[in-house]
Amino acid sequence: MFLGKNFVVTFHLQPSSEIDEAWKRITGQTDLREKGQLYAAYLVMDKLVDQYFPAVYQLEDQLSESESARKSIQALMDDIFEIRAKLLKLRKTILPMRDLLYRILNSERIEGVKEHLAYFTDIYDHLLKLSEMIESNREMTADMRDSYISINSNRMNAIMKTLTVITTIFMPLTFIAGIYGMNFEYMPELKWNWGYFTVLGVMFSIGFGMYVWFRRKGWFD
Repeated sequence: MFLGKNFVVTFHLQPSSEIDEAWKRITGQTDLREKGQLYAAYLVMDKLVDQYFPAVYQLEDQLSESESARKSIQALMDDIFEIRAKLLKLRKTILPMRDLLYRILNSERIEGVKEHLAYFTDIYDHLLKLSEMIESNREMTADMRDSYISINSNRMNAIMKTLTVITTIFMPLTFIAGIYGMNFEYMPELKWNWGYFTVLGVMFSIGFGMYVWFRRKGWFD
């Protein structure tokens, strides 16, 4: 946007409905044209800024839907990262606009700003509101991301703990089976009539005893 004493020039590569709406308001009302180029610039900027609110509200709705939806952790993480990317894109646009409006409000070089101070302050307030909403949503996505990562980590820890307990129970059983699996000729227990059932009973007792012990310690919770 270029401002002169008697003109406002806007440049955009694609058609802009906000520019067209501001143009219709200015050309349709004589009293608006008499307010000068700064008021025309205000109309254009106001229409542009207002169009960001539906985008932010839509992202908030998507965030609420993702939070309440029953999806897999991977699907939720994909949604959160997609929303964060969109919020970052909006942030990169809105924050420079907010800083620009702040400079305009405090500039002494642009003539007539003080006469239209209320208008530009209104735009600045909208940009502050948008930036606060974006930051709040980014913090919410960060909290959700950390929560899902924590849940996934706890789930993996529980699985690993259960597998470790099961492996620990089978370690002495594997040890006993390994001893009696050796091919030595002189092993007294191999000649017992009830040796096979005795070893199975000992292995079962060890396994069941370890299971009860781990259960009491809460390792299966």
